[in-house]
Amino acid sequence: MQINQHLADQIVTKAQAILKRDLLLTDLGGRLLAGSDIARGTFLPEALSVSQTGKTQTAENNGREIKWWPFVYESQTVAIFGVYTEAGPITNEAMMLLQGLAEVITYQNFLLDHIQSTDVVRAEFLKTALTSPALGNVEDLYRQADILQLSLQLPQAIILIEVNGFEQRLTDTYRTLSEEERQLRIAKASEEIATTLRKGFHNHQDNLVAYFGNDRFVLIKGIGGESLTTLNTIRFMQEKGEYAMKMLQDLQLKHPITIGIGQYYPDLQGLRKSYQDAKLALEVGSRVWGRGKVYHIKNVGMFITLANTSQSRKAELAHQILSPLIRDEQLFKTVQTFLSNGLNLTDAAIALHVHRNTLIYRLDKTKKLINLDPRHFDDALQIKLGLMFYQSG
Repeated sequence: MQINQHLADQIVTKAQAILKRDLLLTDLGGRLLAGSDIARGTFLPEALSVSQTGKTQTAENNGREIKWWPFVYESQTVAIFGVYTEAGPITNEAMMLLQGLAEVITYQNFLLDHIQSTDVVRAEFLKTALTSPALGNVEDLYRQADILQLSLQLPQAIILIEVNGFEQRLTDTYRTLSEEERQLRIAKASEEIATTLRKGFHNHQDNLVAYFGNDRFVLIKGIGGESLTTLNTIRFMQEKGEYAMKMLQDLQLKHPITIGIGQYYPDLQGLRKSYQDAKLALEVGSRVWGRGKVYHIKNVGMFITLANTSQSRKAELAHQILSPLIRDEQLFKTVQTFLSNGLNLTDAAIALHVHRNTLIYRLDKTKKLINLDPRHFDDALQIKLGLMFYQSG
């Protein structure tokens, strides 16, 4: 392991504040990484000697006495300390304190770097796999996923979580830090949220969580069972989305949390489609009904016309939502007539030559069948839009 300049600055700054002494820290080649009175990068032969021999040494530089000794981390010398002695003798306790402090700071930075590197690589891979314009070679993607210990070959669907204002709050809180340090803080905070979600779903291998940036977390949720279809997994995914919302609300993040849920489709191409579903559900749901709720793509329904998605996707969703109605010829005709008569029960009953109560019964049946009530304006609008896209598709 090597001590970089950023880490050296942290160690020297914190150690000087605690020990009330001027410090130097060099690399193993005797080049100054951090310290006072001497230009960074200056070669200090005494430090190189300590690096080579492993023994402490005292020498003068510019008329000031410096005591040098090795900084040992995990049984290896990784840098060389220099402490000015003018403030008085350096005790063994002071040397142990400095060694211990440097070890703690180094370990903390190792953890942050490890968290960032591992999760950033995984998140970038998943983001590419789910959002790139072309899927590419599926077998290659599966192999890469296996190397990163990401299971993508089991039945899964997407839950997309937006913690609105998450990054902005951290940016404002740590505005005095460097951009690199702010990104480390964001990485650490996002990993804490991701860890909560993983633990909530028992860290099972087919439940993957990644932070995609811009306040959004992706939960790739595994789906167990046999004979899975797009339609028979809706309730399961809705329940898991609600459960994820409850977990995050318990964290008291003080940000609106909105969740979009995609449907299950087989294979990796289907998982990409599920991601687009979840993104549409989140964005359209937020626009129509507001943030802070859970939206399944089926709940959003034909309001996806507000989003920038293809005509074929709108037609496909219209088919999923309305096909039970369209297959029932009597109900289909009833709803069409009711809509064309401006949602007026009396006029529609006359046009259909049925009693008003019969019409109400059929509309109740329609509501149970497609979870949309033609008597409510918003639902009626969705049905009308759905029929339009269904016929155009």
